Amino acid sequence: MSSTPSQEIWPNFLVIGAPKSGTTSLYHYLAQHPDIFLSPVRKEGRFFSGIGEGQVYWPAYYHYDTAPTVADYQTLFETWSGQPRIGDVSPDYYAYAPISAPRALKHCGPDTKIIALLRHPVERTYSHYLQNVRRDAEFATFRSALADEPRRKSAHWGFQWLYADTSCYAERIAIWKQHFPDMMILLQDELDADTPGIVAKVQDYLGLDRIAPETRQRYNTGGIPLSRLPILEGVLDARAKEPFEDIYAEFIAPRDATNSDAPTADGVYPPLVEGETTVPPMERDIRDALTARFAPEIDRLEDILDRSLKVWR
Repeated sequence: MSSTPSQEIWPNFLVIGAPKSGTTSLYHYLAQHPDIFLSPVRKEGRFFSGIGEGQVYWPAYYHYDTAPTVADYQTLFETWSGQPRIGDVSPDYYAYAPISAPRALKHCGPDTKIIALLRHPVERTYSHYLQNVRRDAEFATFRSALADEPRRKSAHWGFQWLYADTSCYAERIAIWKQHFPDMMILLQDELDADTPGIVAKVQDYLGLDRIAPETRQRYNTGGIPLSRLPILEGVLDARAKEPFEDIYAEFIAPRDATNSDAPTADGVYPPLVEGETTVPPMERDIRDALTARFAPEIDRLEDILDRSLKVWR
């Protein structure tokens, strides 16, 4: 059976994030199951968070495809051919939990399966920053970007530029659990340590027969090209509060919103940058400060999940 233009198709499972916690790899592993449909258009549907509706500031010239209307969202499922499980893997659903969770409940129903992948908050924060540097979406040092976060948040910048804030899991997960008490919470540590076993558990959770997908490849891994190291060294820090568009236009692309050479944030394959890559170490004082900041968050999350997170301590 396939969908028709008059038939609305809604996911019956969502992988909600968190960003930089293994969701892209999980997308590719689940997509190999014959009873799972994941949109081939793009990994991330981005409908339930409402980020396509204009309330969130997203810098111009940084492409981010969204589905602002039901009709837009439905185009992602046009090739569905009757698979019993229909999924959407969108980390913005975690980031905008107060909006996403009730909208998912409304459109998809209370039996929808919700899967969250979480990563050590300090490591996730830094990986998120490095990804933006790699994608030509950040021109400040990690220290400056963290210091600028309150301003960005008050100006309603997208979660892609709120590195530490997006690592505050407890409140967001609590909201999702209020709407979907049976949600599945996984750690990236678990996925990395036993990828086939975790994928099998996800298949069980979805009520599917177990298959053994190819899981040797990792997707959307970290690191930046050596050519971006000057950003981490502060070459543009003095201009950190200038409009993103001005710096982007000067160093990356012409001031033309139709420029097809601008990088994409399609959520499946980040732009490829030629050359050797590296993962520079985080400065010790920043790591210590983030560790102290997130310690109460980890305590709260342990209470919400009723499980130990000593692997993060």
